Amino acid sequence: MVDDGTKERPLVLAGILLGGAGVFDVLAGVGDLIGDPYVSIEGGGMYHYDITGWAWLHLAAGALLAVAGALVPLGRRWSTRLALLAVVVAVATHLLMLTYHPIRAVIVLGLALAAARLVLRQRRSATA
Repeated sequence: MVDDGTKERPLVLAGILLGGAGVFDVLAGVGDLIGDPYVSIEGGGMYHYDITGWAWLHLAAGALLAVAGALVPLGRRWSTRLALLAVVVAVATHLLMLTYHPIRAVIVLGLALAAARLVLRQRRSATA
């Protein structure tokens, strides 16, 4: 029987999803580093909020997602663990900042969780 590469397709798709989420997160993190978009007006005063730490965290999580997306199609045990770790870090980061960036959080969480599901299903079918 000829193998036409259908076993690797879910991992390639997971890599594309993780890479896309990572690039999206890196670009959004850079945008947050450049600007100072958060202000509130209370009691006649305007307060600026510095979110530089959160922006760097998003940048690091995005870079981790992009690296995991590039490595997950290898199908190695360590690359699947790296991908799942990157998804956990991204989910935690975006759930903490959900109120500030709800649309970005939904996009990245959707892509990352879909990729995690593909990786887990591929891992389960490989061991069965």
